[in-house]
Amino acid sequence: MSPRMACLLLSCGFAAAPATATAQAQVVIYKCTDAAGNVTFQNDTACPPGVREERRVVEPPPALPAYVPREARMPEVVAAEQARLAERIERLVPAPVPPGERKPPPPLYQCTTWEGKQYLTGEATPQTRCAPLQVVGIAGTPPPAAACERVADTCEPVPDEALCRAWKRRVDEAEFRWKFAGGGSDADERFDYEVLRATFANSRCNQKP
Repeated sequence: MSPRMACLLLSCGFAAAPATATAQAQVVIYKCTDAAGNVTFQNDTACPPGVREERRVVEPPPALPAYVPREARMPEVVAAEQARLAERIERLVPAPVPPGERKPPPPLYQCTTWEGKQYLTGEATPQTRCAPLQVVGIAGTPPPAAACERVADTCEPVPDEALCRAWKRRVDEAEFRWKFAGGGSDADERFDYEVLRATFANSRCNQKP
């Protein structure tokens, strides 16, 4: 084999490599239509003989960038936030109370929204929410999406015998919102949890009989 022929073959081999890699990365969708008009779709598998075939090459989406935690992307900002949160907790979260000085926990209210959702709150005044109007216009058209009426939640005080259980549930829900729903990075959720946890710990609910 002459050097020129070897060079040409070598060049052809290198030229074919990128095309092969691209073909492997692509996905070929086959639309198969039989004589009765039934349509099926297949990935990377040609239609059987006697079936009308349509081919579509789909380029794969680009790879997502590697996830970098917020702490690694902006460590100075996160450190400053953590310092402010620690100072806020130290200044505003109630300090531990000796067992002999603990009192009953503050009152709680079990409330229900117009949608039937329930929640616990320490506020005696019910919240009001925007409930969509169940009416239609003169021509039978529905009201605008923004049309609503203010409806107050229905709230009842939690009985004394159930107050400790309700407080424990409220603390657990606050911890869940902070650690899981918020991913553990929300300073306000963390602060709310710490206040509720300390209030529960300083009450007679945390006192052994």
